[in-house]
Amino acid sequence: MFRILFVFLFFLAGCGYKSVEYSQKKAEVYCIKSIKFPRAEATALDVFYRAVSDAVASSGNILECSGKTTRFIFVRVRSLNISPIGYSPAQRASIYKVTVDLDFIVENRKNEPVLKKNIKEMTQYTGTGLSGDVERRYAIEEIGRLVNIRIFSILTDQ
Repeated sequence: MFRILFVFLFFLAGCGYKSVEYSQKKAEVYCIKSIKFPRAEATALDVFYRAVSDAVASSGNILECSGKTTRFIFVRVRSLNISPIGYSPAQRASIYKVTVDLDFIVENRKNEPVLKKNIKEMTQYTGTGLSGDVERRYAIEEIGRLVNIRIFSILTDQ
């Protein structure tokens, strides 16, 4: 039995087999250069900035705008549609449909695109219809969570 195990290990060593440590990935230093919208939307700008920065940090990379920065992030929101599709008995919007179409671009220090992805997401938020414009913000935050997840998966696939 010992001889069979020895021969098996000998063949594995001869094939170049070695264990790989995946946690030793080199962390990149990212900087968010701009997030642009087709029209002024302060709430959405705040939500998307937070979504991108959280995705970079949770992917194991560093978010810092300094001389150490190796990657620059540009987000161009092509469209952001927030539509009320349901109303409460008090005739306030209680269900919102939110769709976003954005370009996620990562460039290196030489302004050469390293990564260019188009992200399209859609979600629906259902509230109570009693709190006015707060539910619209919650609907935008819901689409921000989906964008965060998508950017996280893009950054961890590289």
